[in-house]
Amino acid sequence: MGKIYVIDDDPDIIDFLTLVLEKEGHSVGFQTDEQNAPKNAATFGADLIILDVIFPENDSAGFEIARELKHSNQTKKIPIIILSAVNQMGNYSGSFSNRDKNDIYLPIEEFTEKPIEPAKLIKIVQKLL
Repeated sequence: MGKIYVIDDDPDIIDFLTLVLEKEGHSVGFQTDEQNAPKNAATFGADLIILDVIFPENDSAGFEIARELKHSNQTKKIPIIILSAVNQMGNYSGSFSNRDKNDIYLPIEEFTEKPIEPAKLIKIVQKLL
């Protein structure tokens, strides 16, 4: 199965994702901050990245991390899923969805909302691996 790297500041989300993904046979690595995401994901050997948007110090950190990942030679080919409650938080006017994906601003493969049902998560992961 795949090696999935999670970047999220919420330990409960990391625990949930780890439980669901490891049950399916995936290896899971994670970090809870914004620092050195491309290097850390590459060192882990990630096949897929699951990324939050909102971090304590920066409400748009996930968008910035996605761009960093896609501009790094080490991680540019790794698919990214944004898993976020950004639309529910009301931090931005409008909302985000898969319609907003683009190579410059939101270079990801999938955008989905928290909370997520385990079966839906597994289906998205299988599609991207």
